[in-house]
Order: sequence, then structure tokens, then C-alpha cells
Amino acid sequence: MIEKKFTVEKKEKMEYPPLPKDVYQVELLDITSEERATYDTKNKPEEEKIMETVLKFQFTLLEGIDRARNNQKLRGRSIWENFVPTYLYEGRKGKNKLYKITEALLGRELTPEDEATMDSDFLNSLIGSQIRVTVGHRESDGNVYDQITDYLVANSRLKQLSKEEIEKASVKKDSETKSKVKEGQVVSPDNANEIKEEDLDEINASIVKQR
Repeated sequence: MIEKKFTVEKKEKMEYPPLPKDVYQVELLDITSEERATYDTKNKPEEEKIMETVLKFQFTLLEGIDRARNNQKLRGRSIWENFVPTYLYEGRKGKNKLYKITEALLGRELTPEDEATMDSDFLNSLIGSQIRVTVGHRESDGNVYDQITDYLVANSRLKQLSKEEIEKASVKKDSETKSKVKEGQVVSPDNANEIKEEDLDEINASIVKQR
């Protein structure tokens, strides 16, 4: 028997259209970490998986207009860069994502001292910094997803997010559930507080399909 009284509601399906391809100035709203199986072991039985820590950066737009949707203002929408490694690496393809993100946020190249002392406290100190990101699209299973393709230094500082805007853009966290956010997901500021991290896979599937 259900003892707590409540009313059953019907909620409409929410759609999150991709951002127009453009360069946007954003504020780093949050950085979180999660454990996941390494690429080489993700399909192995649980006892054989090797776990690694990866980072998730949430960036919130400070500007932008979607002209295709009645000049809708895009300030307050968020885009994530997920599965960022917790190490610095420079290979044949250049610097990895952690290098690119931190150097853009700092507005300069990392020094040897930065590289030697970088830790979680250092990364957390970057929250609230502004950069510019180039946003493109990628296609998968007939859906179109946002994808950050480059990180650029902000030439000037725009009006920072207010406490109210930060609250709207923040996603509810459930300590008992691992984050399932996938690369390129976008959350509307009007609905962010109604969304838990474990629900974001469903949001990913509901993004408008490519016509």
C-alpha cells in the first residue's frame, strides 16, 4: 500500500535542439570526476575491468542567439566535455584535452611548474573562468549532437553568470548514481534543475533527429 499521498502527473517529452555551429564565450560552471572502465577493458567482465578517473567539464554559454528559432537567446545553456583524462599528454596529434582546456582557461601555456603541481585544487580554482569554444555537430544513429571542437582564450570578459543563472544551469546530483552524461549534451536553463545526472542519457536520445 502507498502511504504517501501524491498526484500522478503527465510530463511532456523535452527536446534539446543542437546549438548553431559557432564560437561561443562560456563560463566554466563545474568540474566533476567519475570512475569508468578503460577503453581496452570496458567490454570485459566486471572482475577484469580496469578503472580510471576521468573528468567532466560543464561550460555555460554567456552569449549567442539561435536565429533559426525566433532569435532565441542561448545564454544559460550548457555544453559538456566528458571523459577528459586526468593526465597531461602531448603526442603526434598535439596536446590532449586537459592541456587545451587548462591553457585556454589560464590564457597562456602551462609552465613546467604548472605541469608538475597540477592537482584537483588547481583545477577547481579555474571554475568561474571564461573561454571561447568552437561548437560543431556530430551525427550518430540519425541524431545530431553538439561537439566542442576547439578551446580558445577569451579576449575580453563578459558579464559573469549570476547566482540565479548558476542555479538554473546546475544539474541535480544523485550521490547514489553514476553520471551518464555523454559528450555534447545540452541542457536548457529552464529545465536544468529538474534533471538528475542519471536522466541525461534519455535527454541525449531525445535531441532532435537530423532531418
